[in-house]
Amino acid sequence: MASNSNTVEKTTPEVDISGQVESFSIATAPSEDHAHHHHKHHLLHKYNESGETAEDDDHDDACCPRSPVTFGPSPAVEKSHGLTRLLKNNRAWSKAIRERQPDFFEKCSKGQQPKVFWIGCSDSRVPENELLQLAPGEVFTHRNIANVVVGTDLNCLSVLQYAVDVLKVEHVVVCGHYGCGGVAAALGDSSFGLIDHWLGNIKQVKQEHLSNLNEIKDTEEKCRALVEINCRNSVLTVAKTPTMRAAWERGQNVEIIGMVYDIQTGLLGELGYHIKSMDDLQSHLKVDSNALFAARASKAATA
Repeated sequence: MASNSNTVEKTTPEVDISGQVESFSIATAPSEDHAHHHHKHHLLHKYNESGETAEDDDHDDACCPRSPVTFGPSPAVEKSHGLTRLLKNNRAWSKAIRERQPDFFEKCSKGQQPKVFWIGCSDSRVPENELLQLAPGEVFTHRNIANVVVGTDLNCLSVLQYAVDVLKVEHVVVCGHYGCGGVAAALGDSSFGLIDHWLGNIKQVKQEHLSNLNEIKDTEEKCRALVEINCRNSVLTVAKTPTMRAAWERGQNVEIIGMVYDIQTGLLGELGYHIKSMDDLQSHLKVDSNALFAARASKAATA
């Protein structure tokens, strides 16, 4: 990777990765009315038990029973997470699921048929099952620091192959999130030890789009922009793998979707990258940050 430390040093403020939780944290408040909460169908959660598409009815538990993952506020409201408390939480969770669906674990033990493969960040604030409101068995997952996908990561590529070739997932979701400590660290030049090797992948993406990133003076906004670029880059890396090429060549119905999660709102946003075939990939061979930043500037001007 070509270095350009002088340029970065003058234009990019140093970012302290150890302070990311504090600097990007938000005050959390309990839901205004948990008693009247209804499960909302997500874009990807629209199937009944037979695997066919179900009608999108927010109140229809028959076609889309509410995920047993979340039953309201987490019981672990204290800061202490000792083994005793963790085991107590697990027993309460298991009991609540069995009371709602007695045969849930029996069915789960017989195999998995997830329709979604999620590639996300290891950040503890981005739990894919929770934010998608999907139950255990419905999301196949690979997570790493800053949801990076590179052609040399045999771990990620092996999970991708299993998800596509064996589980036959229909959606490969690559999801970044705002307030990502890994991306923020890649904006600066500080050394953090072993993790520097991993952050080098993001730094390379940063260098490729440095002129546009340097147009953004606000550090947090610059981080948000790099989060989006990094996620788009990972989407394209997935799309270019032999696994995806082979799947599309044999006519398999599987798409790659780029998303970003906003930890300040709890909402997912789509990045405009839906790649369903090799033809789709041809129009997205490289992340065009010129177009992205032109759109960003236009949106800011009209806001």
